[in-house]
Amino acid sequence: MSAPSSFRLNTPVANATVGKSVIIKGQILSREDLTIEGEVQGTIDIPEHRLTIAAGGKVGADVNARELDIIGSMHGRIEAAEKVYVRDGANVVGDIHSAGIIVEDGAYIKGGIDLTLPRADQHIPKSEGTKNTHSDIGDLAESVFTS
Repeated sequence: MSAPSSFRLNTPVANATVGKSVIIKGQILSREDLTIEGEVQGTIDIPEHRLTIAAGGKVGADVNARELDIIGSMHGRIEAAEKVYVRDGANVVGDIHSAGIIVEDGAYIKGGIDLTLPRADQHIPKSEGTKNTHSDIGDLAESVFTS
């Protein structure tokens, strides 16, 4: 007897969790959503999935994810293809590069924020993309924010 065809529709989406008492030092590569309740030092690479740093979670890493939801503590560079959520009580130290960001009241951020299209979609060379009457202002603003 075969399994009903609805079985595939009800299969849960994989979600890995780093537990509260777990400390990881090194590189994490994941092909599923990841929740960190413990501590991670190093790099986290999950470009097609969502990373959640729970309330007690501590991350000291460079992160590359589709979406990042920060409730705990995050120290490092963030690359998010879609969106970064910085929740009430979150602590973020480091530069953020994302297509969008949502910051709740009570969140702490120290670092630069670059809201642009995902890098894979940016195929226009910079010299062609700044041909307008405000290019000098854009160049000035860029030099201020990158220095």
